[in-house]
Parts: sequence; structure tokens; C-alpha cells
Amino acid sequence: MKTPYYINFINSINEGLNKSQFFKMNSQVNGEYFFEEINELITGIRENRNKIYFFGNGASAAFANHMALDFSKNGKILSRSLSDSAFLTALSNDYSFEEAMVEYLKIEGVSENDLVITISSSGNSQNVLNVLEFCKNNNISTFSFSGLKETNKSISLSKYAVYVPMKTYGMVECIHQVFLHSILDESMQIFEWNRSGFQNMSSKEFNL
Repeated sequence: MKTPYYINFINSINEGLNKSQFFKMNSQVNGEYFFEEINELITGIRENRNKIYFFGNGASAAFANHMALDFSKNGKILSRSLSDSAFLTALSNDYSFEEAMVEYLKIEGVSENDLVITISSSGNSQNVLNVLEFCKNNNISTFSFSGLKETNKSISLSKYAVYVPMKTYGMVECIHQVFLHSILDESMQIFEWNRSGFQNMSSKEFNL
């Protein structure tokens, strides 16, 4: 009997999650060490009231907006993404599309105490690479999410990196979202597997 498409898809998601690779300073590290350090980093950003900046293109831009919202509202870390169409088009027109994100960081006054997160399925989008290069030259911590080919440039340019070794965009995008939510939820001490009540983010019936 032929395996249903959705079963193959779910199995591939699981495979991609289990085979994902984690890097610090372009050297591969084990997942336990990696996520412990990321959790400490996120906790420190919250305690010191610093910021996180998220960048991506297309679907990854939507993910950037989503995570900037969740980290700000739920995670209590002021987070930004370049989601304003007027801002994006003005910077793209006056500088270039490839430099718009970098110029946005300059306007925002990004500091060495902030964190810049890039989301790119290919890991080779030029505007994302320009952000990583700018941050590297200015001692700003970076965290990249990439996929497809392991030779992508995001891994080598960022301080921290998650690489998803899958061959299709949809698969990489789904897995990026899982890791991003995992990082946020761990920093908020949310444990799906140990709770009986339902989470509710409404101010009237708030239940973290």
C-alpha cells in the first residue's frame, strides 16, 4: 500500500529536525550545548532589556514578523523586524534592496548587547548576508537559520547557526519555525509535555 503524502511529509519533518546541525563560530557543536547557550543568551537579553532584530525574505519575512511579535508580547523582549512597507521601500529606493536591512539596523541604533537573527532557507540571500557581515564587523551577535546546501554563507558569517539539511523550501521553513518556537518557549519556561491546563494569552484569562 502506498504511504499517504501527509505521512511522508510528517516523517520528513521529523527527519529534518533530527538531522539539523548546530554551529558556533562556524564549528559544529552538539544540540544540548548549543541550546543551553542560546537559552542563556536570550535570558540575558531579557534581563538587561536589550533587543532582538529578526530579518528574512518572503515567507521568512513573515516568520520574522511573527517571532518579533511573540518575543515582544509573550517573551517580554523588545523585538523588531523590517515589516513596515513604507520603511522597506524607502530604504530600498534610497540605498538598495540589498542594503535596506543594514540601513534599518543603523537607524535603530543596534548595539553590541543586542541580537540579530536572520532566517533564510537558502542562507545565501544577499540582503541577509549583508546584515551578517555588518554585524560581524561591528561585534554584534548574530544567529542564522538556514537550509538546503551546507555550503551556504550564513553559517560561516554568524556567531550561532542552525542548519536544516533538507532539499525543499517548505520543509526548511517548517523546521525553522519549530526551532524558533522551541527557543522562545524554553526561555519562557513553557512545557507542553508537563501541563494539564491550556495556555491563554488573553489579558482577561491569562495563563502562561
